[in-house]
Amino acid sequence: MQKKIYLNLFLVSFVIMGLEMTATRLIAPSFGNTVYTWGIVISVFLIGSSIGYSLGGNLADRKNGLEWMRWFYILGILFIGLIPLIKSGVFPFLEFVSSVPGTTVGVLILYFIPNILFSMIVTMLMKMGLDKELSGKAIGNLHTASALGSVLGTLVTTFFFIPLTNINTVIAIFAAMIFLPYLFYFDTKKKMETILLVLPIMGIFLPFVPGNLSSSGILYDETSLYHEIQVFETREFDGMTGDLRYMRFGIEDTVQGLMDMEDPETLKLDYTQHIWEAIERHAPNNESIFMIGHGIGSLTRQFENEIEEVKVVELDQAVLEVSREYFLYEGDSVEIGDGRKILQEQRRLYDVIVLDAYHNTNMIPFHLITREFFTLTEEKLQEDGILIINAIGKPADDPVIESMDTTLKSVFNEVQILAEDERSEWQNLLIMASNKPLTSQTFKGLTPVKVKGGELISDEDTKLRNLN
Repeated sequence: MQKKIYLNLFLVSFVIMGLEMTATRLIAPSFGNTVYTWGIVISVFLIGSSIGYSLGGNLADRKNGLEWMRWFYILGILFIGLIPLIKSGVFPFLEFVSSVPGTTVGVLILYFIPNILFSMIVTMLMKMGLDKELSGKAIGNLHTASALGSVLGTLVTTFFFIPLTNINTVIAIFAAMIFLPYLFYFDTKKKMETILLVLPIMGIFLPFVPGNLSSSGILYDETSLYHEIQVFETREFDGMTGDLRYMRFGIEDTVQGLMDMEDPETLKLDYTQHIWEAIERHAPNNESIFMIGHGIGSLTRQFENEIEEVKVVELDQAVLEVSREYFLYEGDSVEIGDGRKILQEQRRLYDVIVLDAYHNTNMIPFHLITREFFTLTEEKLQEDGILIINAIGKPADDPVIESMDTTLKSVFNEVQILAEDERSEWQNLLIMASNKPLTSQTFKGLTPVKVKGGELISDEDTKLRNLN
């Protein structure tokens, strides 16, 4: 019996921490993956565990404590199985909410109940483990079993489950991990209990139900270490027609790249055309370019065809693989890693540096818009070099864009921001910075805008919320 208690403590603790590690994969596409996201996730799990420990401790002292625990297992497995369905059914109605309250509600509805249930089980298992022997050694062994489960749940989920399979399968694995020791721990020979097992069995299989049955034309949908990557095909997109494919990172209104498979060399999205136009106008004789953010590879391919020295950094190996399999990329200019670190390691100076690593202003990598990073780009540019940034934001009343402008101006002599529309609405913004004069030239479809001063962003200090 004692071995069963240790096994269940280990597995339940494993699943609690494993679920916590899946939280940002399910939350980030809707509300961003910022330091606030992790703060909310950790807080909700700690609050849920505190409530569960307290309730479980009280119930463990009752004569029918084992029967209560049986129900907690059944309900916990079912609620794990429901997580993908709750996410796909409820989150579309939450996406109009700002990131902090949206993240809080999202984490609560997905994880709060199963976390409480499994925390109650942990306490009750420990009580049962101490019934026959109340000693420091017994207490230490029980806590060790729980701690080892928590550590392995964190590491295995982070480094194996999430990178190797999709998130729904990870959820199903957790349901199965609880279901098997439940069968091992409890006597399930009674007819009524056998009927009740239908509930956890449903919980195990529910994650495999497609999360969005209305999606059509999807070619690829997998969760990588960093993104939920989706590839779609369609005959029409935003007024364009053809044999079109596009990629997105789980965000319905943000496309990471678009290609006409019948004309793969043509840049289809306006922002990619604007980046190329900025290079032709302000660095027509450039021989070297460094870019952070590969996407589907449209700009990378264009650079490789036209520019002598090209270095592109992509954080996600899976993104590069998708660009090769679905978007015809065949080059060898891409290095996998963190853009800032790899730029710091470069010994040569570049004519152009391009930043295209921002999903939207709710998902900007913090360390790529600080004064220290912009200083690094200035040091890695030729004397007349230019930094070109694709950002998604608003040309007015956008704290992140205003702060980026202020921070860039603390490093470069010239900074220009061009918008597709002067109205205060979300859009792609072209930002250019250089120490040489940037002549005011007309860009097709773009208008120069002036923004208010914002916070200076540094590695040690920023008051902005919408940063990864």
